[in-house]
Amino acid sequence: MYMVKYFNPEIWLSVEILGQARGFRGSPVRDVLVESIDYAFEQNSPDIRVYSFLKQLPLGDFDGELRIIGFGKAGRGMYRGAKKFFGEIISRAGVILPLTEGEKFEPPFLPGNHPLLGKESIESSKKIFELLSGLTKDDVVIVLISGGGSSLFEILREGVELSRYNETVNCLMRNGANIKELNAARYLYSRTKGGGLLEFTHPARVLGLIVSDVPGDNEETVASGPTSRQPERHLIESVIAKYGKMCTLPRAVQEYRRSFYRSENYVVLRNSDFVKSIVQRVEHHGLRGIDVGSGIEGNTESVARFLVDRMRSEYRKTNSPVTVVGGGETFTKRIGNGRGGRNLELTLRVLLLMNKDEEFAFGSIGTDGMDGSSNAMGAIVDDETFRILDRKLILDSLSRSESLSPLIMSQDVLFTGPTGTNVSDIFVGYYAGTG
Repeated sequence: MYMVKYFNPEIWLSVEILGQARGFRGSPVRDVLVESIDYAFEQNSPDIRVYSFLKQLPLGDFDGELRIIGFGKAGRGMYRGAKKFFGEIISRAGVILPLTEGEKFEPPFLPGNHPLLGKESIESSKKIFELLSGLTKDDVVIVLISGGGSSLFEILREGVELSRYNETVNCLMRNGANIKELNAARYLYSRTKGGGLLEFTHPARVLGLIVSDVPGDNEETVASGPTSRQPERHLIESVIAKYGKMCTLPRAVQEYRRSFYRSENYVVLRNSDFVKSIVQRVEHHGLRGIDVGSGIEGNTESVARFLVDRMRSEYRKTNSPVTVVGGGETFTKRIGNGRGGRNLELTLRVLLLMNKDEEFAFGSIGTDGMDGSSNAMGAIVDDETFRILDRKLILDSLSRSESLSPLIMSQDVLFTGPTGTNVSDIFVGYYAGTG
């Protein structure tokens, strides 16, 4: 267990989530950032959030059955929270989770594929639909939705082949499609996306509980909005026009259903909850914390520039050390077969913007514990990283989308494995001026 020492020398804590960071280089500032991020995980676990939300939800009495279904990276914790609240009155339940090697799935949990749709997801989705048979207007269905659900829960439209679907999704991701564009394209092939699930839950009352992994916390975007409304037709048509030829999308919208069924959707956990917890914790350690928002989007270069500018400008206001904390989702175009992801790449791009005489530490993590094609959560770099990585090496790594190996070399990578939650990415930057 990796032990961290805070600025308060009387406090010691063993880190539960990030403490598994093998080979991670410690320092007083980096240790505070690590512990503050870990604190956010502890305070915002999906089981606690679902249970707390249900305690205050005026659900009312109902005469029928209570059924719970779910899909997403936070599904296990979300179900634990629901089970703790409802207990034995749950009549049927099924929750699809990402399949990991060697893991055994005991009811109500079912295996699914991520990041691409696979046979396990389709088979488990069929079992979910079986759980929904025979619903009446007196029944209640609670749907536990979290990031990753787009590939975990799916029934394709008739005539759509799995290989074709995955080729299209892969092509869109390679060519930089954002999450709204991806979801619009998925809708063309799906019976569950864009409110499609509601056709199978009618006439029961449906409550969607959502752990949001998207900037803006739009319920229509998380897991492609199975209990929300369909994407706007003009968005679908714009995606076809933009990516249609390169990604073999249909030449026109063949079918556009408008669902008249409704559900009650509630976001129970979001990125901003993590950001606020981290700000609170760094201030507990005597640092000045600044919340720079949870809707940060853009390519890794532009977001790196934004965050570095904020670190420097916030420092200049008082000429004292500052920690800026934000969240959101960057994107990058993959070049070659390098190992890495948007969080690792973002830390390298921040390094390129810093000067060697500046005192800083910057971290970017994926809250699900997995960044792109690497098995890392993310990384924390600092002014000491310059002793190991020079500009030429960083640029060469970025040109091959190989952000993992240089950061392993500098002992800056955080490895945790899947965390059981997903609220997109967190950015933390400490800045103390020039030395």
